[in-house]
Amino acid sequence: MVTPDTLLYSSIVLLVGLVVIFATYAAKRILYSKTKGVSKAVVKALYAPLMVCTGLVTAYSIVSVIFSEYISLEDRYFSAVSIILATWAVYRVVIFLIDHAMPPGRDKTKKIAPITKFAAEIVIWAAGIFTVLSTLKVDISPLLASAGVLGIAAALAAQDLLGNIFGGIVLYTDWPFTEGDWVYLSNTYGRVVHVGLRSTRIMTEDSQMMIIPNSTISNNIIMNYSKPTEVLLIRENVGVAYGSDISLVKQSLHDAVTSAIGKSKDVSQAIETEVDFMEFGDSALIFEVTFGAASTRVRRDAADAVNCEIDRIFRERGIEIPFPQRVIRMVKE
Repeated sequence: MVTPDTLLYSSIVLLVGLVVIFATYAAKRILYSKTKGVSKAVVKALYAPLMVCTGLVTAYSIVSVIFSEYISLEDRYFSAVSIILATWAVYRVVIFLIDHAMPPGRDKTKKIAPITKFAAEIVIWAAGIFTVLSTLKVDISPLLASAGVLGIAAALAAQDLLGNIFGGIVLYTDWPFTEGDWVYLSNTYGRVVHVGLRSTRIMTEDSQMMIIPNSTISNNIIMNYSKPTEVLLIRENVGVAYGSDISLVKQSLHDAVTSAIGKSKDVSQAIETEVDFMEFGDSALIFEVTFGAASTRVRRDAADAVNCEIDRIFRERGIEIPFPQRVIRMVKE
């Protein structure tokens, strides 16, 4: 029943509610301008739930007094509403923190961020709903049992799919390679075209598209030729005839690489040329020459340029590159 006392009480409650809403808004503006990073995200996330909570409490206080003869709610319903609001607040805070840690524009997180947010939504709201049902004295044991059975059945049915998805999550968090990198994995050398949640696509050197499950990638050794630098170290063995002047051979190999650097942009001068006399082979003296390719994409061109110069300089200086041969001695008895 509406009486002067109820109207006065309602007016006071409404005034207090408006003051609280205004104070919350002012506090949000002040804190939002003074804080940075995570704190700023938390303030922004909690603002809307606090405003809604204040509005609901104010409205219910007024309505319950004016219509006290018709409205009577038990404490568990207040608890259920409080849990829903708390779940909403936690959800907003977690989502804002994910957005802060994984900005949409960042290449490394633009694919894993939606997955993380979706998983957070499922976990937070499922926990909130089960808590509300428990507060309202609803028996959730059958629901939990059904959810457990369905979860086990789904996991068994989609074992391979889940393995690939978790492998994709490992790739997104560990980042052994990114799109555009040249890699060697699963006995395949090529350029990474796409990193998906289930599989990774690699374009091989002969323009063949290979689709490799992420579970296979996560369990294999990966060689990334594009990290930490594009420059690729190349080592080649060169054999010369026995009796060759070792000093001349070393100098000739150095000169060949220097000449190739001047003629071809594919040979990098960032790596110091090194020539080592490695061993006495069956048919030749084996030298190892070390030089650099500008990138893994042109490693063949770099090797071609250096080999052409080696052949030219060896011919000019009379250094012989032998073929396999065997000396047979006849002993006359």
